[in-house]
Amino acid sequence: MKIAVVAYSFEGNTWKIASAIAESIHADLIRLIPQKEMTSTGFSKYIWGGRQVVFGMKPKIEPLSHDPNQYDLIFLGSPIWAGTFAPPVKTFLETGLIQEKAIAYFYTHEGGFKNAVARAQKSIEPDNYLIGSLDLLNVMKNEEQCIQQAVAWAKEILKQHSNV
Repeated sequence: MKIAVVAYSFEGNTWKIASAIAESIHADLIRLIPQKEMTSTGFSKYIWGGRQVVFGMKPKIEPLSHDPNQYDLIFLGSPIWAGTFAPPVKTFLETGLIQEKAIAYFYTHEGGFKNAVARAQKSIEPDNYLIGSLDLLNVMKNEEQCIQQAVAWAKEILKQHSNV
């Protein structure tokens, strides 16, 4: 079974989790990189990031390092912006880049994640199927704990999916 971890990370927290998952389960790591990355910092990043979500923006992303359709299982990671995944993940999910893939969704946040899985599921399931999810609160403050939790979760998802 071929496995990939695909993630977008603005400040690096989601990428730390994605990297730990990929290393622990021997998966390829694919970074979603917007062609024009948001440059806001501090409080203004919440305003600009939230604006992108509210307006349903799907920013163009750089070509991927691997073809995601080569994989049987994809772990998909995103920070939560305005209660849902970041716009580059929207681009990945809603522009036909993947079809008929098992998706395990993990997301990092500092609160405001209510309904995040339901929102992601709406974008995942027209073309793919959601097989699990994991929320990770305050990765910056609880990095080791979050990494351990994510690795254990990924191994369990892999074990369950291998038995299907």
